Amino acid sequence: MVQDKGMPYNEERSLSALKDVLNTVYRLRAPGGCPWDREQTHQSLRPFLVEEAYETLEILDRIKTPADLGNPKIRQNFIEEWGDVLLQILLHAEIASESDAAITIEAIAKYLNEKLIRRHPHVFGEVKVDGAKDVVQNWEQIKKAEKGSAAPVSVMDSVHKGLPPLARTMKLIQKVTKVGFQWPDLKGPTEKLQEEVDELKRALGDGKNIDAEEAESELGDILFSVCNVAHFLKLDPEAALRSTLRKFETRFRHVEQGLAAQGKKPETSTLEEMDDLWNEAKKRGPKS
Repeated sequence: MVQDKGMPYNEERSLSALKDVLNTVYRLRAPGGCPWDREQTHQSLRPFLVEEAYETLEILDRIKTPADLGNPKIRQNFIEEWGDVLLQILLHAEIASESDAAITIEAIAKYLNEKLIRRHPHVFGEVKVDGAKDVVQNWEQIKKAEKGSAAPVSVMDSVHKGLPPLARTMKLIQKVTKVGFQWPDLKGPTEKLQEEVDELKRALGDGKNIDAEEAESELGDILFSVCNVAHFLKLDPEAALRSTLRKFETRFRHVEQGLAAQGKKPETSTLEEMDDLWNEAKKRGPKS
């Protein structure tokens, strides 16, 4: 039996906290407020939005099960990072409202609430669904109806060019897959990946007189093929790469610590010495 959760929060307490932070952001931007905050624009804040989003992803990668939030450090990091993301939303809303009174955090919240209700007729209306697949199909149909009758020139028009390359690649692959432009099974994309690797090897030749433009093109083909393999495996290539980066950082820190114990630094050590410590780190298991 599914429990009727009703309001999953203390409404008075939640509204009070939001009111407080809204007033704080307003004060920061107001005359006599913070000089740094008052200088910010939508464009100057762009890198912070991306940075905060990726820092939040780093925390999400550490949450494998809901129980992980019971870890005090993870819980605090979760609160801090989402707070930083919220600040970006509030700052952009405040900056916009200063030049257009119609753009406010209230207008943004109202629009979002109306869209959520409109696109979830199985929750707020009489529509019946049989699982998440039906929900996604309904969402897409409603979204198309909202956009009007004008058909897009391409199925890829809805994929924003501002997305990070790996994320945009996955979106593009999903779009063309839906219209049938995809191999029937994993054999196709894995063979394509090997083909692209072979083409890069041929482009590199003996490592002399490399055509940088050709090498870049072949490398791009490999990355695209890797994403297509990830699509078939239902894996997120960015999450996979972040996991590998964490593993790499942990192992290289072991190399640095091992060398330091010998009174050495990486730049004054041989590759063989560093490889020995690297392999030692690998033997420590998955957590390395």
